Amino acid sequence: MASHSIIGLDIGSKWIKALQLSESNGQFRVTEFGALEIPPQYSLADAIAELIGSRRWKTKRVVSSVSGRFVFVRYINMPVMSDEELGNAAKYELGKYIPVEVDEVLHDSQKLEELPPQEGQEPEMRVLLVAAKKTFIEEHIELLRTAGLVPQIIDVDSFAIGNAYELTGIINPQAIRQGKLVALADVGAAKTNINIMSDAMSFFTREFYKGGDDVTDAISKKLGIEPKEAEALKRNPGGDLPRVEECISGVLEDICHDINISIDYFENQYDKKVEEIFITGGSSNCVGMQETLEKTVQKPVSKWNPMQYVEADLSSPDAMQQLTDGGSQIAIALGLASRLRKD
Repeated sequence: MASHSIIGLDIGSKWIKALQLSESNGQFRVTEFGALEIPPQYSLADAIAELIGSRRWKTKRVVSSVSGRFVFVRYINMPVMSDEELGNAAKYELGKYIPVEVDEVLHDSQKLEELPPQEGQEPEMRVLLVAAKKTFIEEHIELLRTAGLVPQIIDVDSFAIGNAYELTGIINPQAIRQGKLVALADVGAAKTNINIMSDAMSFFTREFYKGGDDVTDAISKKLGIEPKEAEALKRNPGGDLPRVEECISGVLEDICHDINISIDYFENQYDKKVEEIFITGGSSNCVGMQETLEKTVQKPVSKWNPMQYVEADLSSPDAMQQLTDGGSQIAIALGLASRLRKD
């Protein structure tokens, strides 16, 4: 059977990551990877085009993702119905839960699970509703096309993290905590995404706007240095480690507090207990992040690098070095590319 491939494109606030996943006879491998810090003088489309032009891709088909205030994710209970009935009912239900007119959004729905029956009540199921403003999606698609790519699917960042977790479990069942509820937290530069899930099922997602930029800002202000110098110090504190730890402790506590709030809300709302937290994303490597989070949530916290479980066969040593160095930053790109399984 011939192999087929797709690119997962993670467009962050500072970095773009592109990961090509290929499948042959049920086996998945990463067959290309590139990462580019967005040059300040570049348009986003030009930066994407430069990254794509720097590697040997087998395809231009791409899965990308969106996030932010024009994206709406809701988990609701609905009466048990068929998939066809859900498709018809979702638009009406969505109108109750989003702050814009339903006609202004593109939307989708997915049945998650049937809930245990309650005496005297109609049987219910848990449903995921997702919507995004049409103009927002159209602009994103145009960006990809301008960069020379062929958009296939537009996903949501927090779901991409969950898809990466699911993929690693398919490749190696030991890669996930089977049957256990875990929280995946991707701590990026400008935001943090959380997905609480068990195996392949997502129960709760949240996004909040705190991340590595806040850490850099704290170092810059407290040490009176330029942001560029503060960013370098954050990545490699060296002999300044004690000063850096002192500068960023409050910011780390804020980020970890918001993660804890999300987990507490979920546990209280749904009467389920999260057993472990996996942290990933570039800013998860900040000194003290894992320890601060573990102290805050009072649960085991592990750093998560999904590339531990996925084979890679890349076109150049440079691509392999980028993938190795950035393993903790590729969860979203890998999760986007994992949509290849349903292609």
